[in-house]
Amino acid sequence: MQEDKIGSRWWHDRFAELEASPAYDGGYWSMRSEFGERPALIVVDVVRSFTGAAGQTLAEAAAVYPTACGPSAWEAMPAIAQTVRVAQDSGWPIVYTTGLQGGGPFGGTVKGENLHGSVMDLPGATDIPDEIAPPPGAVVIGKPKASAFFDTPLVSFLVRNRVDTVIILGTTTSGCVRATVVDSFSHGYSTFVVADGCFDRSALSHTVHLAEMDVKYADVITADELAASALAHRSEMRRSHA
Repeated sequence: MQEDKIGSRWWHDRFAELEASPAYDGGYWSMRSEFGERPALIVVDVVRSFTGAAGQTLAEAAAVYPTACGPSAWEAMPAIAQTVRVAQDSGWPIVYTTGLQGGGPFGGTVKGENLHGSVMDLPGATDIPDEIAPPPGAVVIGKPKASAFFDTPLVSFLVRNRVDTVIILGTTTSGCVRATVVDSFSHGYSTFVVADGCFDRSALSHTVHLAEMDVKYADVITADELAASALAHRSEMRRSHA
């Protein structure tokens, strides 16, 4: 992927509107990542306790599942489904994560669980919506904390599949997605985030964390950009093995 100027993407434009100083101006913050030879897709926590039901307001969804993000989840669903299809067509390993039922004794993923109990123990909380159901061969991992890497077999799976590039989407942008992105980068993976495949209950948090991840830990791209990269990647792989 070619180097891109900060401010050319909507999350940077909105971040700049909120930030009074040129916090991330300059070439230091404009580095773009290398799209490797062995990508994998991680779909983070797109389950009923974060999506609620289609058509619900945020308040209606949160009345059932306090962690639900309401309409923003369903706005992201087409991009998530598109990206899963791209990964499947490309033959990339696909991992879905869910919360861990019965994980309350471990402290949960957020501190509110220490007082109110784990939302993941509510009926249907860890169900993955049919709209983005895991395709054949996808792996589903229950995780006890925010990051998909923390205390799960994810690294073993990525190593076994010789992965060098990790593509991440899901929810929440400011929570489990960001935690997974930081750990992916920390493990040495070239890391990409699909912006329109991420969602959060807070539009402000969604915007700020996309911008922060893009300048620090990952390349934040769109589902269409990833699809184009995947097509180019498949063509390159065919040429290299001809």
